[in-house]
This record gives sequence, structure tokens and C-alpha cells, in this order.
Amino acid sequence: MASLIENLITTLEEESSLYADLTKESMAKTPVIVANDLARLQEANTKEQNIVDRITAVSHRRDQVLSEIAAVLGKDAKTITVSEVIMLMEKQPEFQHPLIIVRDKMLKQVEELKQVSAHNRDLLQQSLEMTEYSINLIQSMNQAPETANYNKNSYSGAALGGNYSSFDAKQ
Repeated sequence: MASLIENLITTLEEESSLYADLTKESMAKTPVIVANDLARLQEANTKEQNIVDRITAVSHRRDQVLSEIAAVLGKDAKTITVSEVIMLMEKQPEFQHPLIIVRDKMLKQVEELKQVSAHNRDLLQQSLEMTEYSINLIQSMNQAPETANYNKNSYSGAALGGNYSSFDAKQ
């Protein structure tokens, strides 16, 4: 059982390290978003995806270790959590204490990552809104107004920049 708990601690520490890397990459992406540098944004997204892939692999290992611990303890492998293992290690502080430390560290990291991701999402949303506004502005500048723009035959003259105005009428 001791080797399973040590394996769990090692796996959680590795996962924590990857979350720290992901948070660092996400924070580095913020100025890239602000600068609207699409090439660097693509690079940042690729780096983040690589880290997420590694986190997923480590997460699967963690789940496997938790399943093995659940089997030894006679618990349900699908519902056992790190917090439950911490409670079960009450009489073994040499295992309980490191588990508490790494769990609390990961909870803080995940919260920080959520905040950074929400901030980046908001910046991207604002950038998209500005792009949409710019496109709409450009499109509206290319269209002629249709109000009170009639020629002498009372047809709507949709062309702008014509050579005639109300001061050019013959008397």
C-alpha cells in the first residue's frame, strides 16, 4: 500500500508541475492576444495543447493509481478521490501530509489557471467584437444612403459622388 501512495504522490507532483507550466504558457499568451499577433497566438496554442496532452496522460496514470488503491482498500474505483485517500491515511501522517500539500497546491493552480483562461477568453471576445465592428464599418462606408437621393425624374439615384447637387438646377 505504501508504494501505491508514494506513486500517487509522485504522479500528483508531476501533474502539478504540468499545471504550473500550462498556467505560465497561458499568462504568456495574454500579451500576444493584446498585440493581435496571430502567428505567435498559433504557436502559444500549440504549446498549450502539448502541455494539455501531457496532463491528460498523467491524469490517466493518476486515475489508474487511485483505482489500484481503491482495490486494496475495498472501495469503489470510480468514486474514490484524493481527498478520500487523505482521510483514510489519518493514521499515517508520513503519507497524509504530502498528499494534503500537493492536493492544496493543485487546487490553487487550477483556480489560477481558470482566472487566466477567463481573462484570455474575454480578451479574445473583445478582439472578435472589434473585428466585427471594423468589418461592419467598412461595409457601411461602401454603401450609399438611400434617403432623399432622387434625380430629376424622381427615381432613386443610389450613386454617391455625382456631379449634381441642388445648387446645380437650371432656372
